[in-house]
Amino acid sequence: MNWRHSITVRLSAAFALLTMLVFAVLGIYLDRSADNHMAELDAHELMGKLALVRHVGSQEDSPAGLAARLSDALVGEHGVIVTVDHGNTPVFSWPEQAPRELAQAAVAVGETPVRLQINGSDFRVVAGPLLTGWGESVRVVVARDIAHHTDFLTQLQRDFGLALLAACLLTAFLGVLIVRRGLRPVRAIAQAAGRISAGKLAERIVDREVPPELVEMVQAFNAMLERLEESFTRLSDFSADLAHELRTPIHNLRMQTEVTLNRSRDVDEYRDLLASNLEEYERLAKIIADMLFLAKAEHGLLVPHCENVAVQPLCARLLEYYGLLAENIDIRLSGDAINVAGDKLMLERAIGNLLVNAIHHTPENGSVVIVLSLTDGIAQIAIRNSGPVIPAEVMTQIFDRFVRLDPASEGSGLGLAISRSIARAHQGEITVGVVDGMTEFALHLPGNAAPA
Repeated sequence: MNWRHSITVRLSAAFALLTMLVFAVLGIYLDRSADNHMAELDAHELMGKLALVRHVGSQEDSPAGLAARLSDALVGEHGVIVTVDHGNTPVFSWPEQAPRELAQAAVAVGETPVRLQINGSDFRVVAGPLLTGWGESVRVVVARDIAHHTDFLTQLQRDFGLALLAACLLTAFLGVLIVRRGLRPVRAIAQAAGRISAGKLAERIVDREVPPELVEMVQAFNAMLERLEESFTRLSDFSADLAHELRTPIHNLRMQTEVTLNRSRDVDEYRDLLASNLEEYERLAKIIADMLFLAKAEHGLLVPHCENVAVQPLCARLLEYYGLLAENIDIRLSGDAINVAGDKLMLERAIGNLLVNAIHHTPENGSVVIVLSLTDGIAQIAIRNSGPVIPAEVMTQIFDRFVRLDPASEGSGLGLAISRSIARAHQGEITVGVVDGMTEFALHLPGNAAPA
């Protein structure tokens, strides 16, 4: 375990620090509450003793009588100090060895005790005037030694500190156990993920068995596995289809070459062989170029050069060029003059692929129509051809690579896939359907009403 970055250690330390903070605040509160409570008790006792001295002093008519009565009244009192002074002359002191510093301390006359430290000892002191029965005004000081209070608070703080340390250590230990137990589902997920390989991409982690906090992570992980499985399946299918497509021209090249090399031939026969091989090489080159184009499109590397493209002149030029293939087929262009923002060469390739596909699947004396329209800012280039319509169960696969409705066709089955990639690179789409009994491939692109 990497303790430096361990979640268990971090959470356990956080628990311990939180416990220390809570207990420290609680300890400070209890310490102050205890000290305030003891101060209240001392004040109550000191004020009672001060009242007693005043009562006795107001009734006695001599210092000796005052001393006698106070001595009797204070018998059994421990920690209480009483001094009565007339100026700097002591009148009464209890106990007799009471420190003179208390009587001479600068304690303001009042009803609130103050805390003083004299000769290393702590006292709470209250002072007040007294008019004696013999007519003199004296100063009364009543004090209490609070050493037992301070000793108690010191011991309480020490005990609380030890309890705080023990609580922190216990919290850290329990935190490790709790966090490790709480992270058990994460370890289970990691073990399940470790069992997944290229041959087991269909496995999923069941999110019903994980805590609610981890459901989102598990769902994201399962979604990633689905994408990986889909990509892996597509890659496997692509490899198989590519091998199948390349095998035919390579087999033709090999067979023709082997047949030609069986015996000596004249120059014209060798020239025919090279011409035939050149056609196969061109077919191979076209398949490879198309596959590279689709690979770039699938990885988002197909970035069109944006320009204003007039669609009607472009389609007219394509009809004129591919019209040579359309013997006994009526081809025409209709619709509005529209233009789109996009790459002119890419759009020409996409529309050309759709047009060639329509011509190849149109019977003799049939018709091919390109219809241009603009609806709600979307330009539609619809290429319709007569003849047998595409079966509904095939329409969902028609844009996949190497899909050919006619196995005898000389095409590679990549034209429609390339057209769809170009449309999506232009933030558009291609749809296929049946309109007025004709098969329609419609290219939808963001467009403008005004021609270029």
